[in-house]
Amino acid sequence: MPPLSLLAPPCSPLLVPPSSLVTLSSRPCTATNASTRGEVDIAIQVYHEILEKAPFNPSPVTYRHLTKGLIDAGRIGEAVDLLREMLNKGHGADSLVFNNLISGFLNLGNLDKANELFDELKERCLVYDGVVNATFMEWWFNQGKDKEAMESYKSLLDRKFKMPPPTCNTLLEVLLKHGKTKEAWTLFEDMLDNHTPPNTQAVNSDTFNIMVNECFKLGNIEEAIKTFKKVGTKPGSKPFAMDVAGYNNIITRFCEHGMLSEAEKFFQELCGKSLTPDVPMYRTMIDAYLKAERVDDALRSFTKMVETGLRVVASFGTRVFGEFLKNGKNWEAAALLTKMGEKEPKPDASIYDVVVRGLCNADELDKSLDVLDQMMKYSIGVTPALQEFVRGAFGKVGRNEELDRVLNENRWRFPGRQPRPFGQSPRSPSGPAEIGGWQSSGSPQMAGGQQFSGPSQMPGQQSLSWRST
Repeated sequence: MPPLSLLAPPCSPLLVPPSSLVTLSSRPCTATNASTRGEVDIAIQVYHEILEKAPFNPSPVTYRHLTKGLIDAGRIGEAVDLLREMLNKGHGADSLVFNNLISGFLNLGNLDKANELFDELKERCLVYDGVVNATFMEWWFNQGKDKEAMESYKSLLDRKFKMPPPTCNTLLEVLLKHGKTKEAWTLFEDMLDNHTPPNTQAVNSDTFNIMVNECFKLGNIEEAIKTFKKVGTKPGSKPFAMDVAGYNNIITRFCEHGMLSEAEKFFQELCGKSLTPDVPMYRTMIDAYLKAERVDDALRSFTKMVETGLRVVASFGTRVFGEFLKNGKNWEAAALLTKMGEKEPKPDASIYDVVVRGLCNADELDKSLDVLDQMMKYSIGVTPALQEFVRGAFGKVGRNEELDRVLNENRWRFPGRQPRPFGQSPRSPSGPAEIGGWQSSGSPQMAGGQQFSGPSQMPGQQSLSWRST
């Protein structure tokens, strides 16, 4: 099989139908999704429904997904029929539809049919997508026929097409995969020379990622850094304005090789260019800090991630909070979770669970009460398992009465109360603070239908949740 990058791209929007056509408005992507999942017959049925009822036509993207789905299902003859139907309806000869069929016939060992389709594509299009040549190259390389593969590559270059970055990137991947390093670097340098934005965008961050990763693969770190900053030498060529994805890739490679100081340097460089680190980048840095046992730096990065408003998913959050608590960062973990809870969406219940248990295990019962108080405030489900755990922990020191007050649902039903500020003991003589306004909402539920302690709903009443004042 050729690399995935040689085949049709994942589902993307097709022609947008009028908003009044509610029933058919989601049909194009439904068809492409169905073919991706293997439900080819359903996809074909939706396709025919579009033809019969929709005031818009299927786009080439539809035909790319349908032909690929049919080929993957072993129905390449029907895929050819669909190609003919596409052409008969007046659609242009789409290179990626032809590429699906060419790849299919090559995988069946039918080189003659693949060549026949390629010849037809060249007759119909003065300029076609060079990804088709990449498909032939991959197949020839896999047959052990490097000469034929490079002849296909040379025939493409001789046409002097102005190829977009995705096509050239595919060619780079095929060349590097099969040991044609010199040719890959020559293509990369030509792409840099042809990069003259805004007129011509000849490279993108994926281009640099491919070549940087090749340097790391060979253990040539210095060359990787030079490649990351490489620019064309041709008059008029301009440097590529590296984006977050490019920085994320090289920072990840540095972290994989234990080069945390270089990763930090490039992270700071990114921030200095007014680029905003994304979730994957923060995760990479935090994981690297934790691996290097630099817990304070991990805590600093995680705090920045939270302050930026980036979402912390459950699996990552539970793991990182677990590390903080294991390393004695009890107060910091509780404060961070409090800060996360002030924003939407609220942290996952499993993160609260890890923090409450960690605080209890560290004998930080007051802090664990604070976190439980927040769970009640935000209608985060306190599962029976967690209730049993905390009752055991508080019961050992005779503080179940305080715990019962925090978990008491009734205190959230009466106006005039607020949950206490973080750090204030529930044993304060003033008792629970006053609360403000109310807002009607649906009753909170946990995934999987778990029961939990939280605001309950009286017969004939809507449940109550918080509204900021």
